Amino acid sequence: MMVCFSAHAQVDTLTMPDSLSLALDSLKPIPTYDSLAVIKNTALAKHTSILQDTAQKVYSIDVQQAAPHKSNTVVFFVLVLLLIILTYIKVAFGKDLEDMLQSFANRNTAQQVLRTQSDELSFSALLLHFNFIIVVSLYLRFFLVKYYHVTSLESLYSILFLIFLFTFFYLAKLLVVKLIGVVFELNTVCDEYIFNFTTICKTLGLSLIPALFIFYTAPKKFFDVVFIASLVVVAAFIIMFVYRGLSTGYKLMYRSVYHFFIYVCVVEISPIFLLLKLLTKTVV
Repeated sequence: MMVCFSAHAQVDTLTMPDSLSLALDSLKPIPTYDSLAVIKNTALAKHTSILQDTAQKVYSIDVQQAAPHKSNTVVFFVLVLLLIILTYIKVAFGKDLEDMLQSFANRNTAQQVLRTQSDELSFSALLLHFNFIIVVSLYLRFFLVKYYHVTSLESLYSILFLIFLFTFFYLAKLLVVKLIGVVFELNTVCDEYIFNFTTICKTLGLSLIPALFIFYTAPKKFFDVVFIASLVVVAAFIIMFVYRGLSTGYKLMYRSVYHFFIYVCVVEISPIFLLLKLLTKTVV
């Protein structure tokens, strides 16, 4: 009996430390810190991957917006239409086109053509005015999009807006000059100014068509060279316009200094200032 009790006591003394250690282990706090850290890290990694995917998607959308192939295709067809119109003018109104080019090259020829032409606007002249407005609108659009990154001009509606804007200022300038001639009895001088101005504009519209074809169809590596060459052409036309316009200014100044300042402020400075102001506010 004593032997059994002692054996049982020995067994209890052997198992007591194990039970005590298990009880102490059960009283320790559950290590939840590592689990929460793992969950937080996993959530952060998923959030970072979502942000990276979103950034890649936005970047791909921006690249697609920066290269509006649809609008370039429409512009290309517009340029082809202009070539068809110019071919029709050459075939049907070859004499008018030849007189315009000779008037641009020679001032004496311009005086002769001015005296012989009628007061009515011919159909060929209307088409050439229309060609100039479209060409200068597309040229300005390319300049602002390519070198100033004006994204608002990448849509097709912006082309219509520029055409409307240039049409308004073009017609307004001609009407103002005509009004000055009627009010101050300077019809001959103002008619000469209008003839020289429109001749230079129509010829400039013909000269810029090859550059526009390159801008909207050729690789980008040719853009800078062609654009610089086109700027030289535009500068030459501006010099020609200033040279022809000085004769009008001289005649107005000879008639009256007051008329000369009206001519400079109303006809030359105001349209350019208002056009730049509208472009800055509405487009740029």
